[in-house]
Amino acid sequence: MTHEEMDELFARHCAAEAANDVDAIMDTLAEDIEHDAVGDPQGVLYDHTAIAQRYRELFAGIREDKMESVHRYYGEDFFVDESLWYGTAPGMILGIPGNNRPLTFRILHVCEIRDNKISRENVWLDTAAIMQQLMAPA
Repeated sequence: MTHEEMDELFARHCAAEAANDVDAIMDTLAEDIEHDAVGDPQGVLYDHTAIAQRYRELFAGIREDKMESVHRYYGEDFFVDESLWYGTAPGMILGIPGNNRPLTFRILHVCEIRDNKISRENVWLDTAAIMQQLMAPA
């Protein structure tokens, strides 16, 4: 895949996330996906049904306003994207009530690509920044 094709695939994936469109997200993932939201107690998921449920739970906790890519690095069959995420936390995130607080944090995606789909998605969130914002006095 070219860098441009990887960018297009990731743009579709991110647009689906921003729209809370689980079906469209799943369409960007390979059948044998390895989905690793680092720190999630469920660990690495391989089952599409479980991954879709992970997204539904995520969407119940946070609402994205925008995500801006800061840096992107490419390999032959992978890319790494560092972004800034902006939104609110209407529900629970990291076991803490969001109380509709605004959130901004760094997010890192490490994605492997095979057959024009994401075959491995490894996501790292700046949990310290999230915790600090959620725990700050109102």
